[in-house]
Amino acid sequence: MSEIKRFIEFSKPFIDATRNVFETMVFTKIQTGKPAIKEGNTSQGDVSAVLGLSGEYKKEGEICPYRAMLVISFPFDTYVKAASAMLMEDYTEYNEEISDVAGEICNMVMGNAKRDLTALGYSTNMAIPSIVMGKNHSIRYPGDTTIIMIPISSAHGNFYIELCYKDNVKGDIEVKIQK
Repeated sequence: MSEIKRFIEFSKPFIDATRNVFETMVFTKIQTGKPAIKEGNTSQGDVSAVLGLSGEYKKEGEICPYRAMLVISFPFDTYVKAASAMLMEDYTEYNEEISDVAGEICNMVMGNAKRDLTALGYSTNMAIPSIVMGKNHSIRYPGDTTIIMIPISSAHGNFYIELCYKDNVKGDIEVKIQK
């Protein structure tokens, strides 16, 4: 299987998981826009949850190491509305009480996606999500990876999934395993 086809196969569980998490935990349906290759490291949102992944792809006798990164990025307005819905409180601005919501959403998306990735033949080691915030913040993606950005719309506003993937990686990847 080519790396492009594998990347498409790898991406689908994340989109399905995001749909599930937003319907069940944020109480809104989402619509995915057209995926595009992202140029540069500047985030589209103001609050981003960043999660590094590594593991192996095993299928039809093939064993292939990979590394990837999941980023879920929200404009402040969308973030506050989504956090309000998820926590069932009425927040009007970003504050310390809702600062971990992006990480929680990212963990739930990864948990849902991991189940489907396992069924597709992927083992997954993942880091603890990091939160990066501020207008025009940068994300440091693994080198030599293609980044796909998927715009998403919801009743709470627009946000973005950014996903990169590279297989046949050599050497160790620093990832803190979440237990």
